[in-house]
Amino acid sequence: MRINKDYWLLNTPIAHRGLWGGDLIENSLPAYQNAVNNGYAIEIDLYSTTDGEIVCFHDATLVRMTGADGFIYDKSLAELKALSLSNSNEKIPTLKELLALVDGKVPLLIEFKDQPDNSYIETAVNILKNYKGEFAVQGFNPLYLNKIKKLAPEFIRGILGTNVPPEERGAITKFVVKNLTLNFLIKPDFISYIHTGLPIKNKKKLPLLAWTVTSKEDAEKALKYANNIIFENFIPE
Repeated sequence: MRINKDYWLLNTPIAHRGLWGGDLIENSLPAYQNAVNNGYAIEIDLYSTTDGEIVCFHDATLVRMTGADGFIYDKSLAELKALSLSNSNEKIPTLKELLALVDGKVPLLIEFKDQPDNSYIETAVNILKNYKGEFAVQGFNPLYLNKIKKLAPEFIRGILGTNVPPEERGAITKFVVKNLTLNFLIKPDFISYIHTGLPIKNKKKLPLLAWTVTSKEDAEKALKYANNIIFENFIPE
């Protein structure tokens, strides 16, 4: 096992999309800075643009956070930078902008999101190989994680799971995401599972994160089974 009891992933609460709320917008540079200022690790999500830039954004579609139509991976960086996050002056940040801001001050938990062209994984991995701060990677897609394992076996990697997969997913994908049946292929260092689905079978006793915890009460419940939480909407004690 490559994660010991003192590793940050088990001990530093992880701010989901940055430490946001009020005027601070999720997955924005000010939200990331707020997490840094308060000493929390940061969870982020990655997509790629049509011109090969890696950006930090959670949704596949743009409408919720920008009001624009379409998928984020169908836009160029210039098109995305022309949009505003939640009617503010904030823009969708790139991975490079995030890394420059954080600069190793707090650890990062980096989710690779599914998109039609997964060649962006190699681009993101190459950027991260040159980053000096602490980080770990995760994703729902075992094939993505297997690719990361081959490109960067040194990266600490985790598999995301949920007992309520999206309805649009096929039956096989739902089964895999719920039961983590391809762990033998990717050999994850940790599991990150939806907190409402805990406890889970964890035969290898891998380190376990609970996502996304939104209250102190739910944190107390989750930490009966999990080593750490990914949180939003409250401040962990």
